[in-house]
Amino acid sequence: MTLYEVFLWLYSAMASLVFGATVYETLVVHPAWSRKPPESFSSFMGTPAGRMNLPAFWIPVAPLFALSGLAAVAVAAMQGKPNLMLITSAFCAVTTVAWTLLYFRPTITRLLEQQGGNDPAEQMQAEARQWIALNWIRAALVAVSWFGVIAAFH
Repeated sequence: MTLYEVFLWLYSAMASLVFGATVYETLVVHPAWSRKPPESFSSFMGTPAGRMNLPAFWIPVAPLFALSGLAAVAVAAMQGKPNLMLITSAFCAVTTVAWTLLYFRPTITRLLEQQGGNDPAEQMQAEARQWIALNWIRAALVAVSWFGVIAAFH
């Protein structure tokens, strides 16, 4: 097994883990808190799902996802095997992690942990709808990332 294949396998494992977690959160967790803000914020935080420590999972996984993608691209370039699918995949991974840090994490913290602050209910509902809509784009980026690294094996 070459160094390139090792990094490709590592990145594919991280992309698969992130893709699976993203699908679960998008289809199960997010609908639970976003149904009818602000009531759904507080009721979600009282459920077992609301008490899950999601940052304990995402804090190590998200950077490893992006870094493993960049490392796979770097090793591919060093070995003269540049691959457009792999480059696109890593770009999507880095974009997803950066967007999460800049928008998704701060917004969800304010909405759920701070119960929306002192914002009016209409504003919280609009923000929750926007967050959910943008998350579908983020989930698509994760899917492209996963598909790209799988396609890079061929």
